[in-house]
Amino acid sequence: MGCVFGRHCDPGVPDSSVRYRWHVDAFILDDGTNSEIRRGGIVYVADENIVYRPRRFDCSKKGGSYTAEILQVQKTSKGKTYTPDSSKVNSSKFNFYIKLAGFQNQRTIKRNIIWIEVMEGEIAQTMGLVTVGDVHKIYDDICDIISKHRERPKIVQYNSIDIDGVEIDPV
Repeated sequence: MGCVFGRHCDPGVPDSSVRYRWHVDAFILDDGTNSEIRRGGIVYVADENIVYRPRRFDCSKKGGSYTAEILQVQKTSKGKTYTPDSSKVNSSKFNFYIKLAGFQNQRTIKRNIIWIEVMEGEIAQTMGLVTVGDVHKIYDDICDIISKHRERPKIVQYNSIDIDGVEIDPV
């Protein structure tokens, strides 16, 4: 029942035209010096951005929404475990979010995680999407979206006819 209730507390997407959205149980944000595990919520793609919005009606208000541009994504990967460096994590906050997300081990997350590495300026940040859904489908969708945004648009020019009916050759 908690899972069903939790998904109802996830925020909605801002526009009905958003096609790609995924529910996540936790959101990991790691920049190499600090590691933060945020509560579950929703991740969606809108306006060439990957956006995370945390769950509403949660007892913790730490960590708000996060946005990353798709063009700044360096690489994606998927894994099954996450053990943060203890020097980077505030242990009381880490334990709270692990309990909040329903993980059994207090130090290691052993779930399906999709990793997205983003370069913002000179800071490399890694986003981790912890999900119970079909991780392969979500990973494939994210990879397809990123590759489509990196493609150059194809410009096709057809032969045209001017006012007099004479065909204009393409230049």
